[in-house]
Amino acid sequence: MITKILIKNFTLIDKVEIDFLTGFTTVTGDTGSGKSILLNALSLIIGKRAGQNLLKNSNLKCVLEAEFNLSCFNIRNLFIDNNIDYFDQAILRREILPNGKSRSFINDSPVNLDLLKTIGEKLIDIHAQHQTLASSNNSFFYSLIDNLAEQQLIVKNFNQTLVNYRELKIELDKLTRLNISLQNDNDYLLYLYNELSDVNLVSDEQDIIENKLKLYKNSEELKSSFSQIDQILYNSEDSIENKIYSLNSILNNISKISNNFSLIKERIDSLLIELNDIKSELNNPSFDFNDDYSEIEKLESRLNIIYNLQKKHSVNSISDLLIKQQHLKSKLDESGTVEINIDELDKTIRKKKNYLIELSNKISISRKKIIPKLKLQLESLLLDLGMKNASFDFKISKIDEFNRFGSDQIEVLFSANKGIKYAPLFKIASGGELSRILLSIKSILSRHLNLPTMIFDEIDSGVSGEMSNAMANMMLEMSSKMQIIAITHLPQVAAKGDHQLKVYKYNNLSSTSTMVKKLSNQERIDEIAKMLAGDLMSDSAVLHAKELLN
Repeated sequence: MITKILIKNFTLIDKVEIDFLTGFTTVTGDTGSGKSILLNALSLIIGKRAGQNLLKNSNLKCVLEAEFNLSCFNIRNLFIDNNIDYFDQAILRREILPNGKSRSFINDSPVNLDLLKTIGEKLIDIHAQHQTLASSNNSFFYSLIDNLAEQQLIVKNFNQTLVNYRELKIELDKLTRLNISLQNDNDYLLYLYNELSDVNLVSDEQDIIENKLKLYKNSEELKSSFSQIDQILYNSEDSIENKIYSLNSILNNISKISNNFSLIKERIDSLLIELNDIKSELNNPSFDFNDDYSEIEKLESRLNIIYNLQKKHSVNSISDLLIKQQHLKSKLDESGTVEINIDELDKTIRKKKNYLIELSNKISISRKKIIPKLKLQLESLLLDLGMKNASFDFKISKIDEFNRFGSDQIEVLFSANKGIKYAPLFKIASGGELSRILLSIKSILSRHLNLPTMIFDEIDSGVSGEMSNAMANMMLEMSSKMQIIAITHLPQVAAKGDHQLKVYKYNNLSSTSTMVKKLSNQERIDEIAKMLAGDLMSDSAVLHAKELLN
């Protein structure tokens, strides 16, 4: 429960400290006195986003702080789960700086606004003025039904699973798109690999082909040169072969005279043998340079293929192309892993979806079972609030997509009078009827929620007289289970409070400030008498005020 609120430099407030006690506290004040400022301050303390122009003095920071006594509420794990130090006396603080930025703290530890909101919403439930059930998209009724069915944990489990399911679906979509991209890349890699593989490259063939082509393309010159070689070496009168034979004959004769010439003769014999070897080589079929245009065309075609591949892959040799081919093969061998990841993820998502279907069906069954009890409780409470013939009809139908409440769509139909057909609640109920319906819902929720504080901002708007007294009694009953704070303009409600605060404006020569004070018993009599009769209080108004307070 809230034990203290500190507000500094906020709109019309210079500095206000308010102590709160258990039970039912009512807050009263003239129209425009600033009662809504308290509610706005509390809303900011529990995580509402700050607007502009909130500082009374634009040169100073604004401090909004609420202290809570949590000793009677089992919410320690809420702090532990969010890595926040837990103390029975917890402090939530919001600071708004002159530059418009804000800072949030829980027990003096800096936290982000989302965490402040997560913790704050578990400590206070605020019903703002003019709030309607329609604005929450039936979330009141989902919460109400699930709390009555005592299935908050299964709904929480569903929500957590749904968040994870949606995250996995996003991841699957990313991987699917990645896989399509990789598959396109893979197809191109396969094309490149097959293009290289089908050519059957050999590491030294480029040199061989280039040499062959040089020979073929220079065949006439080679033929002429070979003819000249043949003439010089063998087929002329003064050929080298004839001259060596002559030398050999001469040396043969003189070697008979002296053995000193035998070695020279042997060397000349070797020259003859070498010449014969050269002749054999020159007569080798591989040196047949007759023009073979088909062979030239074949070699040039092969060489062009090699050149084009080298240009395509920005390399200069067949060895580099073979390395590229092996690299492509390695990439292709690795490319199957993404598909495996997608398959595994898809299986996980299907399992999650089946689990969500199972949970949502279980949730739906429990809701349908509890609807008759809820209908009876609501209609009974509204009977106490003067709506004798109020009747509800809850329609639960399945939807195709999951929402945070499961797979149910709840339509709330209402009839305020006998003989009137059911119609959607938000279209048929008046403002006063909606106020009483909302209070009845909050009353039922208060029996099931482990919530320290509930705050109402003129929930009694649109009602008066006996009905306001009945609504006050309902809030008083709720205050036996939790702290209730009600901002009200009705004396019947104000008088039911265990404690009463008054909000008023204080004017000095230079400015106007909003102030808050706790009223004594006599001050409560005066305040309620004023609410009954206006500024000109009569004795009867004072007497009536005393009767209301008693």
